[in-house]
Amino acid sequence: MRRSSGRWRASRRHRTADPTPNRREWALKFGATEAVAPDELTEVTKRVTGGFGFDYAFEAVGKAGTLRAAYDATRLGGTVCLVGAGSRTDTADISMAELVLNEKAILPSFYGGDDIRRTYATIIDLWRAGRIDLESMITHHVPLTDINEAIRQMHTGEALRTVVDIA
Repeated sequence: MRRSSGRWRASRRHRTADPTPNRREWALKFGATEAVAPDELTEVTKRVTGGFGFDYAFEAVGKAGTLRAAYDATRLGGTVCLVGAGSRTDTADISMAELVLNEKAILPSFYGGDDIRRTYATIIDLWRAGRIDLESMITHHVPLTDINEAIRQMHTGEALRTVVDIA
């Protein structure tokens, strides 16, 4: 769910698929055109694109299954941007034939593909200029002694972003 950045880009319509209902609600608040459960993505792709697929899909979870769903929802020659950093042992089930015949690009993006020092500086500049809303992405605060609660919230999807307070 990376919609906040779309506000300052030339983006127009965004569909979001997420298994967690509250994350779908947040996606709509951040400007998604439509937010659906993953099992509805095939129907949305058919309805919105006439079955051709989306030009771009962003996988932000870091799971092989969501990469597969993003790949399947993308048109021939489309682009899948892989944002989620997954496990080294979670491998995607995409065949060599699919990669060649579908001519889809899979682009990894770690911190936007840039030097993290510049990426953070850009994000801070955009935040200070009011072009991205970082505060509304923080849904929970926990003290450092409750770090396990923050991890639980991350795994369950209960929180969008949890800040761990160390003071």
